[in-house]
Amino acid sequence: MSLTDLAALGSFVSAVAVLISLIYLSLQVKQAERNQQSSIRATRVTRIVDIMMGLADPSLADAVTKASEGAKDVSDQQIRQFTFYCGARFHNAEDSFNQFQEGLLNQRAFDSLVAGLKNSLAQPGMRAFYRGYRAALGTDFAAFVDKLLAETPIVPGLDSTAQWRADLAAELAAS
Repeated sequence: MSLTDLAALGSFVSAVAVLISLIYLSLQVKQAERNQQSSIRATRVTRIVDIMMGLADPSLADAVTKASEGAKDVSDQQIRQFTFYCGARFHNAEDSFNQFQEGLLNQRAFDSLVAGLKNSLAQPGMRAFYRGYRAALGTDFAAFVDKLLAETPIVPGLDSTAQWRADLAAELAAS
């Protein structure tokens, strides 16, 4: 085997090694992207759970229930509690919206965001908060929420506890 043949063989082996390295790098990049999206989804869920667990506090639960329905007996303190709750909800939603726009959040998570926003925007108190707070949100997100607001009718006085009791009774009757 001549020196030229050895050089050609060395070049071939080098090219194969580079190809293997590129394939490995591609797999690592895909795995890193999946890990990043998983981390983003986990952080999003943690924020949502934190907001929901805050509602386990009877004072906040009462404030959100009364203010979202527009109850006549809602106190000033309950309105303040409600506005902080709403601010947290809208900033969380805006972050998820921005992540979706940047390709960091998948369609399923975005669909969940849309469903949650529509559910919230069906409440008169949440709508009133949004209209007063809209300027504090990004223009793209505000335009998105404006569209949802136009599509979502008000559902006054949804009594979630009565609905739960009816659903429970139906489950017990079916078993």
